[in-house]
Amino acid sequence: MSTPPPSPSLPRAVSFVLACGVLMGALGAGTGAWAPGSRIAVLVGGALLLAAAGAFLALRALARTREECSRALKRADDARALRDAVMDITPVGFAFFDRDLKYVHVNAALAAMNGLPASAHLGRHVTEVLPALGTVLAPRLARALETDTPLQDVSLQVETPAAPGEARFWFGGYSRVRGSGGEVLGVIASLSEVTERLRAEQSLQEHEGRLDVLTRSLPDYLWGGKLRGGVLRDFYCTPVIERTTGYPANAFTSTGPEGTPAPLWAEMIHPEDRARYRECIEGLSPGTEAEVEHRIICADGRVRWVRSRAAASGLDAQDAVHLGCVVTDITDRRLADDLRQRLHDSFRRSATEWRRTFDAVSSPLLVLSTDGIIHRLNGAAAALFQQADPTGQPLASTVGAPPWSSAGPLVEELHQTHGTANRQVHDATSGRTWELAAAWVDEAGSEDPRIILVATEITRLLELQAHVRRSETMAAMGAIVAGVAHEVRNPLFSISAVVDAVEATFGTRPELQPYLDVLRGEVRRLTHLTQELFEYGRPARGEWTDGAVTSVVSEALSSCELAGEKAAVKLTRQLSEGLPPVRMDSRRLFHVFRNVVENAVQHSPQGTTVHLAVEAVEEAGRPWVRCTVHDGGPGFKAEDLPHVFEPFFSKRRGGTGLGLSIVQRILEEHQGRIRLSNHPAGGAEVTILLPVSPPAANSGPSPQSQAS
Repeated sequence: MSTPPPSPSLPRAVSFVLACGVLMGALGAGTGAWAPGSRIAVLVGGALLLAAAGAFLALRALARTREECSRALKRADDARALRDAVMDITPVGFAFFDRDLKYVHVNAALAAMNGLPASAHLGRHVTEVLPALGTVLAPRLARALETDTPLQDVSLQVETPAAPGEARFWFGGYSRVRGSGGEVLGVIASLSEVTERLRAEQSLQEHEGRLDVLTRSLPDYLWGGKLRGGVLRDFYCTPVIERTTGYPANAFTSTGPEGTPAPLWAEMIHPEDRARYRECIEGLSPGTEAEVEHRIICADGRVRWVRSRAAASGLDAQDAVHLGCVVTDITDRRLADDLRQRLHDSFRRSATEWRRTFDAVSSPLLVLSTDGIIHRLNGAAAALFQQADPTGQPLASTVGAPPWSSAGPLVEELHQTHGTANRQVHDATSGRTWELAAAWVDEAGSEDPRIILVATEITRLLELQAHVRRSETMAAMGAIVAGVAHEVRNPLFSISAVVDAVEATFGTRPELQPYLDVLRGEVRRLTHLTQELFEYGRPARGEWTDGAVTSVVSEALSSCELAGEKAAVKLTRQLSEGLPPVRMDSRRLFHVFRNVVENAVQHSPQGTTVHLAVEAVEEAGRPWVRCTVHDGGPGFKAEDLPHVFEPFFSKRRGGTGLGLSIVQRILEEHQGRIRLSNHPAGGAEVTILLPVSPPAANSGPSPQSQAS
């Protein structure tokens, strides 16, 4: 607080007195020649006048002095109020002590820090208010009274009533205070509590120590910095980088003017990965994260795989992005992944090869668990299920899927024998015959035995065997029949010539005509029989061509129209267009269709219809041309069906029993099939199947057929 300037009233009063003395002296000198009475009167009047003026001036100066004192006191009160306000509002504790170290003034902050009201401090010695604090402060205050140099103290630690039982830390500043005359008035102390700051620093040091231990114990190394203008600055990294790269941590110490990393930092990234690395990590947008796997080149030249996982903060006040990254060595994992991938590829190739080998087996094959659950099946077996996948289903659920529906007894037998078993099964619906073989597979040390089922279709084998037997029989019969026909043919010719001669000689005699008619009819019947015997025993030496059967069928129908008209039986046809070609001997095949249609006409009553249809179909996985002849007769008797293809078996009066036998033999030459059945609507139905010619047809047929 400043000292008020000295009042100007005293110099003015002295000046006025001196002026009055000078005036009175001048007045006395000027009236020295006057009469005494007048001179006295003038001098008294001048003195009174000067006294009145002096009194006026003195009163005026006194009033001015009082006004100035009032203003000075007001300024002093304002300064004191300002001081008290500043000291009370500041968070720093202030106290003023006199030279006896007694409290003169205490602000609110210090009173709160001590835990006592301000009034409890004033006029008391520092050791009386807070003995513990006073004992520590008194020597410091005493030293401050002895020097004009301010003192500071950072090691003040005491307990106060504000926090009993808890040590508090203070920062103190002490300064001696002098008056306007230079006398020592006392000492002022400023105290700031730094307990929380010291604790925070201590906690920060502990956390830094823990973080340092953690970063040193982790196999990963960390690095960070600021991205500003696309440049990494203020770069730092943890010392454990040496474990992964082999380079010491100081090798990456910043060499740039703004803390940019050393050139080794970029050179360490594998050249093939640098562009991808910079784009992913150093190109991070604010507030985003990224992860990239790349290679680094170690100090010893080895290449290792690492995963860099980085995160970027938002923009700070300098438009910089704080970037932090954790780098993990994943070389072992990559090697394991590569090994796993190679093993996977190897297993996949093995599985593919095994599957191809498994599916390449032409025989249907099933792999079952011991409880009859289907685990695997090859392509040939899947085809028997008509595109349905039975994997995971019990074998018992394969009802209606031959031959597996007949394999149950084999599986039961294997449960008893743990060996092998086989049986032959026949599917009446499709006419296919199978040889089922089952084996119990139990490898040493395996806890999961399997049952292998293999189905071998022997339908064609049985057909070939039957065909061979039938061919042998027919060949023998053909040779006999041809020989008999040859021997009978000459006598028949002689008998026919004799009958003609007798008729020419005695034709006019009526009594001989009935005998001649009988002889001529029997000769014709024997001639027809001889012709069929020759046809039955004739070897296959026809002319084979590839073409549609439509023309042959139409020609056969045309040849039977006269017989149909005589029998009053209508002939209808349904011939599909665009039929695929078949390999055939058209002359022999004409005999087949004519024979079948004539039989249908002969067994149909008057007014009925014989219908013939030709179409392309697919049966048993093979393309065929199917010809169906349906008559209006009574149909086949069940007991006759097994014998209809036997030579000389006939239920028609006057029949030779060789017609269907000849048809069967011709169809065998064409690798065809013939089936006889009764139509659901009535009448007999004959079905002829001719195989479609393959793209590259053989020069001659291979004898193979089926008759049922």
